[in-house]
Amino acid sequence: MYTETDTAAESVSPVKKLRKNEGGLIKYLSFPQITIIVLLCVLVILMLVPILFMIVSSLKSNAQILGNFWGLPSPAKWNNYGAAFTSIWRYMVNSILYAVGASACVILLSSISGYIFAKKSFPGKELLFMMMLAMMMIPGVLTLIPSYVLYNNLGLTNTPWVIIIAGAAGGQIFGTFLCRSFMSGIPSELFEAARIDGASEIRVFFQIVIPLSLPILATLFIMQAVGVYNDYIWPLLTIRDSSLQVVAVGLTVFTKQFGITDMGTQFSAYAISSIPLILIFSFGMKYYIQGMTQGALKM
Repeated sequence: MYTETDTAAESVSPVKKLRKNEGGLIKYLSFPQITIIVLLCVLVILMLVPILFMIVSSLKSNAQILGNFWGLPSPAKWNNYGAAFTSIWRYMVNSILYAVGASACVILLSSISGYIFAKKSFPGKELLFMMMLAMMMIPGVLTLIPSYVLYNNLGLTNTPWVIIIAGAAGGQIFGTFLCRSFMSGIPSELFEAARIDGASEIRVFFQIVIPLSLPILATLFIMQAVGVYNDYIWPLLTIRDSSLQVVAVGLTVFTKQFGITDMGTQFSAYAISSIPLILIFSFGMKYYIQGMTQGALKM
């Protein structure tokens, strides 16, 4: 049963309601909160400025960049992207293949070792795990020369395997840490019920552990793929053949080839080389955030 008060409340226009809500929101925000929002907006703008500058400069000629540094391209030189893609497409394909191969190896090995450390018991398990974590404290530059000598003696230098195996080995420790932290939160009753029903250990792993661990595995894949794709020092040291080189080193060769006479093409190459990373993070962002938040809560 409606009263006159209810009828009057319903007759209030949406504009007045919106103004009332806006006033309440502004009143709710304190001065420190407004300051934080403004600072965050400034930080976001500062982060986007280099990207926007790269895109704008990629459409300029050398004279436009030197003559009007902050101006817009007039006219835009879209052929810069064609020339850049022709020069770096081989390096991009190599980097994508190396990143996918190394990340797949890391996911497979880290999921197995993480499951063993999380759900299995054996003597010295905690000591072995702590020793693995201690290896994360060693800077990679200290093992650069010994690693090169090892791979060179194995005959793997100047081959794709030197990138894939090194990437898989380098991400194994952190991957095991993430998988162990995530898988320790999976109820052990699921595994016991599956074993009672006659499931083998391999079936338990691939049909229970892997599907439930997809968020952390996707997170690990993205992190490892980005690391291998952006690696510069190790491929520069171990790869001599230009046809096997990665995009990070290929961009420097590209720069030496064109020099400073065509900076617009150089910026176009930078923009093109970032596309695979943007795509992989765009499609896996949901699982990446889910894996990071769930892994943090379970630690």
